[in-house]
Amino acid sequence: MKARAFAASGMIAMVLLSGCGKDSGSSHAHGPDTETYETTASYKVMPELLSVYTDNTQATYAYVGELEAVLKELKCYCGCMDEDSLHDSLYRCFIAEKSEDGVKWTDHGAQCGICLSELQDAKRLNDEGKSIEEIKTYIDNKYQGSAS
Repeated sequence: MKARAFAASGMIAMVLLSGCGKDSGSSHAHGPDTETYETTASYKVMPELLSVYTDNTQATYAYVGELEAVLKELKCYCGCMDEDSLHDSLYRCFIAEKSEDGVKWTDHGAQCGICLSELQDAKRLNDEGKSIEEIKTYIDNKYQGSAS
C-alpha cells in the first residue's frame, strides 16, 4: 500500500516538474493544433471538453472566474508564455478569450501540471486573504525555472 502511494506521488511530481512547454524537453506543444476550445455562456457553465479530465482538474477550472483578476497578474511558468504570444498570463492557460458572447475555454491548463498547480496555489493563497502581490511573489519564487 505504501509503495503504491509512493509511486503515485512520484508520478505526480514528475508531471508537475516536467512542465508542458516545448523548451522543457516535453513533446507537448501549445496552440490550436494541440488544444481544444469551447465557448460557454459564462464561467459558471463548465465546458464539456473537461469531461475527459479528472474531477480534480474540473474542480480546479471552476476557480477561474473567481480568480480572474489574480490569474491575469500571474506569470505561467510552464513555458507557454515564452513561445506563445496568446499566453500573456496564467489566465490564458484556462481562458482563450472572454466577450459578451461568453467564455472561450482552452484545455491547455488541463494538459499541464504546472498550470494546474499554480492555479491551485493561487486559490489557496487568495482564500487565506493574501494580496495579489503576495500571491505573485509566492508563485514566482515557487515556479521560476520549472520549465527549464
